[in-house]
Amino acid sequence: MAEGTVRRPLPALICLLALTLLTALVWWRVLNRNDSHAATNNTCTTTTAPVVLPQPSSVSVTVLNSTNKALLAKKTAAVLTKDGFAITSYGNDTGHAPVAGVAEIRFTADQQPGANLLSYYFAGARMVPLAAGADSTLVVAVGAKFVTVAAPATVQAAINAAHASQAPPGAKTTAPVATPTC
Repeated sequence: MAEGTVRRPLPALICLLALTLLTALVWWRVLNRNDSHAATNNTCTTTTAPVVLPQPSSVSVTVLNSTNKALLAKKTAAVLTKDGFAITSYGNDTGHAPVAGVAEIRFTADQQPGANLLSYYFAGARMVPLAAGADSTLVVAVGAKFVTVAAPATVQAAINAAHASQAPPGAKTTAPVATPTC
């Protein structure tokens, strides 16, 4: 090399940067092509059976007051009776922590359809699944943020908006099940 010549690193850095970008582009295309290829080969779809809710007359409920408001469980039970529910009892929610929200709907697996129906009457209620060996009574424990039971017209509008339906009187209902179809 001749004396007085200076090497400039800029052309080598530009070449290195171009190779790095080209490598990143190739890897990005490889990774994305594999994802889209896998998605197009997936022939399985999951369908959910339509939700069919029971009639209120086939749902037995215990109403509990989980607040310090007097007669709340009795008044709520009266409204639910008027709406067609079979009220087994009402009283104070002893043995549980106070419910801070609207309500808790406590149910076992076999009571899921009735609990789903009650969730439309108590918008914002927390669903609390219980173990199979637990008390077999479906319970609504009204909480501190509870104001009133939803009107039947409001409930029906919400059921329709959720694309659910109600079973004819006396028909047995089940919880919706997702089934894969391949």
